Formats: sequence, structure tokens, C-alpha cells
Amino acid sequence: AQEAAITSTSHMSPAVELKDFSKRFGWNRVLRGIDLRVERGTTLALVGPNGAGKTTLLKCLVTLLHPSGGSGSVCGFDLREQTDEIRERVGLVTVRGYIYDDLTAEENLRFTARMCGLDLSDQEYQSALTRVGLDRVADQRVRTFSTGMRKRVVLAQLRLRPLELALLDEPYAGLDRQGMSLVDEFVREFRAAGTTVIIASHQAGEATRSAEQTLILREGKLHPMDHDEAARSHLSAQNLGAEQA
Repeated sequence: AQEAAITSTSHMSPAVELKDFSKRFGWNRVLRGIDLRVERGTTLALVGPNGAGKTTLLKCLVTLLHPSGGSGSVCGFDLREQTDEIRERVGLVTVRGYIYDDLTAEENLRFTARMCGLDLSDQEYQSALTRVGLDRVADQRVRTFSTGMRKRVVLAQLRLRPLELALLDEPYAGLDRQGMSLVDEFVREFRAAGTTVIIASHQAGEATRSAEQTLILREGKLHPMDHDEAARSHLSAQNLGAEQA
């Protein structure tokens, strides 16, 4: 398997380190012998078509799924043996998010905080919702929200606690231009705080705009992005930036 490394001057243990890592569901091998090292404080774009295994990889990193083979560590903790320690340090944004339709936006944040053992003030919840543009609908049930609004609730959840690793699965899906810009702002803020970020997306132009390095996941295997693919992604990101200006 080919190793994909992100260089860093940090002497700490890497945020992610996988060796010959694999995941299968029955006979279906979704991830195949992945070697990956992501240094702390860096941002990686993981791009690839739907069904390539991006979501499966992120769920393995946050310990929602267990590996079928190989070894791995996240934030210095073993993926098989130290799942509680990893979950304390890692946050995951998914396409639909882990939110409850029968709760309001603010109630979802309060539930998340309670599950994480956080004691936050009313002002902190209000600030989190204001940050994602949902302060005016804080008391509305999430079942009435659009896909983009649900994504904003999930982003607000992610900001409630300090993270060492933020995993963003298709963070631009269902968002308008303003929402996409909000994701980019969050990524910049995470980087400024020293948080490692992995963005998994089939939208290469958007994902690579905020990343220091890009890897492609195809049929369960990692590949470096070649020159032509990098140029196309750069042009796509430039065009999007021009539209937003």
C-alpha cells in the first residue's frame, strides 16, 4: 500500500496514523490496505466519487466503525483499544448529522453538550446558533429545517467543545454560497486553534480550497492527486471564489 504523508514540524504524535488499514462489510472490501499519516494542525482534503469509502473511513476514525484489518491511531490513541479517549477528542459532521427532529435547534445543542459532559451558559448556546445564522429559529423543531439549516445545526454542535480532530463529511452538500463560505470560515478557525481537519467530499474544488494537501480515494484505495487533477480543482475553487465576490 502507498503511504500518503502530510509533513509538519510538530514533534507530537500524528493526529491520524493508519497502517495497512482495511474495512469490509461481508465480502465487500470498502477500504483496502490504507497507509495514512496526518500531522497535527494540518488540513487534508479527501476527495473521491460517491461510494469510494470516504464516509466509511471517517466513521472508522471516530470509532463508529471498527477496522477489519491493519492498525491505526487517532490523536495518539489506539483505534481498537482506546475508543473512549478518541471520541472525547474527535468531532464528526455528517451529511444529515446526529440531530433529533423532535427537538428544537437549541435543544439539540443542549443535548449534545450534556452528552459531552459540558456545562454551558444560555449565552453560549445563543452564541453558537448566532454564529451559524440560526438564532432566529432557535426554538423551532429541526424537522421543519431544510438540509442546509440542519447542516448549520451540526456545525454549531461541532463548535461546542474543543477538538483535536474535526472530520467533515460532505460539509458543502445542501448549502448555498453563504453556507459554503461559513464552512470555509470554520475550517480557518479550526486551523488557527491548532485543530486538525479532514474534509471528505466529492466536490474537489470546494474541499481543496481550504486544504494544504489533497488525496483521492478510489475503490477503497488512497492515491495522490496528480498535476492535471490539481489544476482542475484549483480552477474550480477560483471560479467559486469569483462567484462569491
